[in-house]
Amino acid sequence: MLRIIKFFLFTAIIILVAGRASAQNPNNALLYSNQATLFGAQGSASDPVSIIMPGTAFKSGFGAFIDNPASMALHKRSFGEAGFSYRMVEEDAIYLGQQRLLDDSQRGFSNFGFLYSLPTVQGSFVFGAGYTQHSIYNRAFGFRARNENSTITDKFKFDGSPYQDIAFNTFATDFGDDFEDWDESIFRIGFDRYGDFLGIRQHGEIIQQGYSGEYSMFFATEFQENLMIGASIGLLSGRFRYNRVFQKVDEFNDYNSTIIDSNDDGIGDTDIDNILLDDRLRSSFAGFRARAGLLYKVSDHLQIGASYTFPTTIEVDEIFDANLRTTFNNGVEFSDFTDSEFSYKVKYPSRTSLGLGIVNLTGFSASLSTEYVDYSKTRVDYGSSEFFEDELTENDFIQSEFRSVWSFRGGVSYDFSPDFTLRAGYGYLPSRFLNGDDDRSIYTIGAGFSLTRNMRLEIAAQYTEWDEQSAVYEYVHYDYSPLPDNLPGISFRSEDAVRSVEKWQIVGSLKINF
Repeated sequence: MLRIIKFFLFTAIIILVAGRASAQNPNNALLYSNQATLFGAQGSASDPVSIIMPGTAFKSGFGAFIDNPASMALHKRSFGEAGFSYRMVEEDAIYLGQQRLLDDSQRGFSNFGFLYSLPTVQGSFVFGAGYTQHSIYNRAFGFRARNENSTITDKFKFDGSPYQDIAFNTFATDFGDDFEDWDESIFRIGFDRYGDFLGIRQHGEIIQQGYSGEYSMFFATEFQENLMIGASIGLLSGRFRYNRVFQKVDEFNDYNSTIIDSNDDGIGDTDIDNILLDDRLRSSFAGFRARAGLLYKVSDHLQIGASYTFPTTIEVDEIFDANLRTTFNNGVEFSDFTDSEFSYKVKYPSRTSLGLGIVNLTGFSASLSTEYVDYSKTRVDYGSSEFFEDELTENDFIQSEFRSVWSFRGGVSYDFSPDFTLRAGYGYLPSRFLNGDDDRSIYTIGAGFSLTRNMRLEIAAQYTEWDEQSAVYEYVHYDYSPLPDNLPGISFRSEDAVRSVEKWQIVGSLKINF
């Protein structure tokens, strides 16, 4: 009777926590469409055991149903669990030969839920529900350098840029010729030759934060002797925030003409001193995810398993806003802003996971898994004929630039006693791009401690590192050679940075047996 009371009490607590989490973290709004593929990443469950020991063919932590729901049948006792995580990212970036280090951190719930093991004459039958976080998106990029080649205002001048109108209204851009045939960056106007540029000081920060997880239900049973099957269904949910502050400063007063009429009297009186762009993206997404799996106990010490995650479609809501402010040499300021909302869908490919578990060889255990995903089958759906060409371009890019990959995870553990276990693991995540340079290595260490007969504390620390080269901004380059017979030719370029990324995650959970 006491066991039943504990079970329902813990269930009530989980429902209450879930309700408060929803109220405090409402679905806000994803990343720009060409980055939305991030949100299909499944990752590994952020509970301290599963993050080290994959659950594809092993009795792991509460979130192991993400690896293989059949492995949950290996649990013989009912339990409830709640966990918390702290995450930090540090990026050492080189932009235009200048180096800068920046970091950022997040914290919050990593998992909470319960597993209930029904009494059976033989074998096992379990079911459970709760929340499990499996992907973290936090980046921190800072830069400070003088650019002699381009300026982000070259991004604003092109037709179709979301910044085009506010840039023109604040003199960040102006007409490129006397006939008002095209827009041009304010830093390329007023010279004897079209498009001359004297350089500009650039500095700023780009912070990205977010996560995704699942509110799920699962079941697993020993279908036949030594053969476990299981399935799970869940609501995939997450959010993302992108903040960018980007300033251009005329530090040497290279631009000191009087081409701008700041008081609207018809006479030019000043020039640009600095331009500040502050833009933000708020995103939320949700979708339905289902998976099934099986696990076979070859012997008392050897297990094999496999699972399949079905293709998943998520619905994305984005809210974007940007504020642009220019300050002139005479102290006059102009500012303007723009905002927009957009919704679309992203379909992610299926996932297949295979695993091998070695169980309790004189206290030693090991779990290995590999997962296959064909990222080139990712598709976006903008849901309107108005954006058909954009949708087609995006999907063609994904199909041609993305690839199928095999990722690998493995962990080992040693039981010093029934009350203390030590674990260590490694994972390798190849880039999803055909020529990607952002392969990731993941190192994890953790331990479990029995606090009382029915209460256990699990902790783990995870370190992830990789290098990459990515765009700070893309811009439009004009070729003026067709003048005066034709308008300037157009090409698209980018200013890139080399970034070394290090991430830390510390997770802890409290497990209570019923």
